[in-house]
Amino acid sequence: MSTSRGNAPDVSAGTAAPPDPATSTIPGLFARQARRAPDRPAVTCGDRTISYGELDLGSARLAAALAERGVRPGDRVGVCLERGVDLVVALLAVLRAGAAYVPLDPDYPPERLAFVAEDTGLSVAVTGEPFPGLTSVPVTATATAPGGSPLPPAPDAIAYVIHTSGSTGRPKGVLVPHRNVAALLAATTEEFGLGEEDVWTFFHSFAFDFSVWEIWGCLLTGGRLVVVPHWTARDPQAFHALLAAERVTVLNQTPSAFTPLTRAAGFGAGGLAVRLLVFGGEPLDARTLIPWFERHPRTRVENMYGITETTVHCTRRTLTPRDAREGVRSVGRALPGWELYVLDEHGRETAPGVPGEIHVGGAGVADGYLDRPDLTSLRFVPDHLTGGGGRLYRSGDRGRWRDDGELEHLGRLDDQVKIRGHRIELGEIRAALAEQPDVRAAAAVVRATADPADARVDAYVVTARPDAVTGLREALAHRLPAYLVPATITAVDAFPLTPNGKVDTGRLPAPRVREATTPAGPDTGPAAADPVTTRLIGIWEGLLAEPVGPQDNFFELAGNSLLLARLATELRETGLAEVSLRDLYLHSTLSDMAGLIRSRQEEPAAR
Repeated sequence: MSTSRGNAPDVSAGTAAPPDPATSTIPGLFARQARRAPDRPAVTCGDRTISYGELDLGSARLAAALAERGVRPGDRVGVCLERGVDLVVALLAVLRAGAAYVPLDPDYPPERLAFVAEDTGLSVAVTGEPFPGLTSVPVTATATAPGGSPLPPAPDAIAYVIHTSGSTGRPKGVLVPHRNVAALLAATTEEFGLGEEDVWTFFHSFAFDFSVWEIWGCLLTGGRLVVVPHWTARDPQAFHALLAAERVTVLNQTPSAFTPLTRAAGFGAGGLAVRLLVFGGEPLDARTLIPWFERHPRTRVENMYGITETTVHCTRRTLTPRDAREGVRSVGRALPGWELYVLDEHGRETAPGVPGEIHVGGAGVADGYLDRPDLTSLRFVPDHLTGGGGRLYRSGDRGRWRDDGELEHLGRLDDQVKIRGHRIELGEIRAALAEQPDVRAAAAVVRATADPADARVDAYVVTARPDAVTGLREALAHRLPAYLVPATITAVDAFPLTPNGKVDTGRLPAPRVREATTPAGPDTGPAAADPVTTRLIGIWEGLLAEPVGPQDNFFELAGNSLLLARLATELRETGLAEVSLRDLYLHSTLSDMAGLIRSRQEEPAAR
């Protein structure tokens, strides 16, 4: 078996009726829920909860205000708000105005947001603060004159534009219509038993397409959406407490974010109401699920493979404790309405067990890339297999069919990678480095480890001056999202080359980390006399695998948010202190962190 059509409908049996906006658009599906139970809670963030009726009214008011300001069906509107109830109101309002929303995550660098705004041709954005160059509309805006409601969007209208990393250094905007999101819900609602008794989390950045599944999967099936604050999402201990307190039933995670959660204090005590656990965003090592199954054996666990260009998910595989013990790599079969093919370099279907490139067709294929006709024609190709006039998306992923008809994901064909759920084109990092003064050439490689939290990108540069590497990470941090900034940047005299003239990444030297600011030996004066600093040095060196000194910065030594979460866990488990992830982030040098821990240790005595 070499094709999984996911029970796709027969498209050859006559002319289909046009899709109904009431059942094939996000506003139409939401309206059904709001009419059915307007008083049911819809969105919670902290102490604030709004009902479906309140969300309906608030989004309608803002949609009218956007229309009064010139927003028309088919336009694109930016949304730049912190995670919260207002963000959900704004997203729905943009859609009700007939426009597509463009996420402008305020956690991203201003230069990145400016690029997205320019690339999508934005003129209007719903914001909390003024956005340079755009007409900023507050979420509380209302129309100043009475008027009719904006026309509802058509099923074929674009619902959102999410940018993914680009190999040329230019991120590309993916155009996803309403009908695709409706098809995703139609393919999963009954199978997963989604309904009004469910409580979901809104955990991921709304610039990451996993959020599409979280937000609309919840609100279009009548559930309650719990917005996870920025710092709670990065603190496994706090996130576990939120899951328990809110009685969350549907949890969606990338494998990298999930692993620290299983290490949180209290995880083994139970107390969670999660009935459905969905993985996506990056490959899953099923063995990491063993602790979960031991404590939560009744949870249904789904591994879902998907791509932004195919509307979040396109396969599913229910995982069992046995699958976890055996480390099953299958991503399962196509969702109903989706089609999967594994093709060789000539576009022919491969036999079971033979690797090829995964191609995706059917209901989830996006409309292409915004203003990138060359790239669209390269990746979205005519479906030559069914003759139905559709298109296939060339994923760039390697895969093969198993004898039982399930699909195995085997990694990438190119140098695109996923780290902590984010899709990364190494070419974008290389391009950003190459544009820096005194950088003559740049390369980037992935250092993969058994623990996904430790995976990182290391960069290499050939520079005009020996000291030119200083400040490069800081320069990139002003331009690129944090997940694209390499953990280390090493200067080399020249790149080793393959016989074909390409950089031989296997012969690049080990990443060069700067020496510790102060030796960590036994004769380092005050540091040695301070047991907190001494123990903290040991924890840092265990996590970062390199020597550290009191003035070193955790993030400048390849630390990341997941490693910081592990640091918080070790501080708690070793009895040093209970410190929030936010406080650790704000005290990121070793000396500052040691001072913070000492102050926490002294607090009980001061009371």
